[in-house]
Amino acid sequence: MELDVLIPYYGDPDYLMRAVHSVRALVDTDWRLVIVEDCYPDGPAVEKRIAELGDDRIVYHRNESNLGTAGNHFRCVQLAERERFVVMGADDLLLPNYGSQLAELLERYPDAALVQPGVRVIDETDQPFLPLPDRVKALAGPGKKETELLGEAAAVSLLRGNWLYTPAITYRRDLTAHLPFRAGTDAVHDLGLVVDVLLQGGSLVIGEEPAFQYRRHRAGHSSSAAKTGQRFEQERDYFTQIEAELRERGWHQAARAAKRRLFSRLNALTQLPGAVASGQGAAVRTLLGHALR
Repeated sequence: MELDVLIPYYGDPDYLMRAVHSVRALVDTDWRLVIVEDCYPDGPAVEKRIAELGDDRIVYHRNESNLGTAGNHFRCVQLAERERFVVMGADDLLLPNYGSQLAELLERYPDAALVQPGVRVIDETDQPFLPLPDRVKALAGPGKKETELLGEAAAVSLLRGNWLYTPAITYRRDLTAHLPFRAGTDAVHDLGLVVDVLLQGGSLVIGEEPAFQYRRHRAGHSSSAAKTGQRFEQERDYFTQIEAELRERGWHQAARAAKRRLFSRLNALTQLPGAVASGQGAAVRTLLGHALR
């Protein structure tokens, strides 16, 4: 299996090194790894640690300026060269069977646009972790069995509630090469990319056997942004924009799902008690507006 692995990086170097070692441990996979550092303050020291591995399959790229979460993710997509690629988190881990699982799924679904093998959620210490967001994902998703969702049906399901673990997804490069960058989408850029790919054609395939470990930090960026209301402002803007695009495409069920954004509204409501308790009046108004508008 030939695979490009791209890692948008800004954060803990030790987590990054563990992610790199997980890529190097892949079996039955001809891989190429590109680390895209987004102007991390101690970047040169991190680059030196990577160089000391002496592995010419690894490329270290430093951005000329800080692109932000969505911008750096999009930059990684642009740097993919092989037919299939994954943009994993800098603190996530591939299991050794990731490439072989991908090959098996693609043998059964050769035209798949997006492939997500089974995912395990872990915490900062690599222990199994299943907080509320992941329990909600389990409820919103298609279950643990191998599943293929086509075009609009996949978009409808995801726009109701994004149950994917996008850092685990392998993409088809021919469907991403000419996609535009959606500015101001840090909080929802992963969903936006998936929907854009689905609009290009092909299916979404979900595998059953775990091949990826997704790290859920107990106080992550998305959680902090949610408390200030910023996340939901970005989500609302995205859903409004994509609703219009879906209607123009004739995907009316998906457009209705974007307009209702059920799980996004429910998520905003779950953030209200924290915003009220901390006296964040502006955040309370934003959360209520997102949930009820």
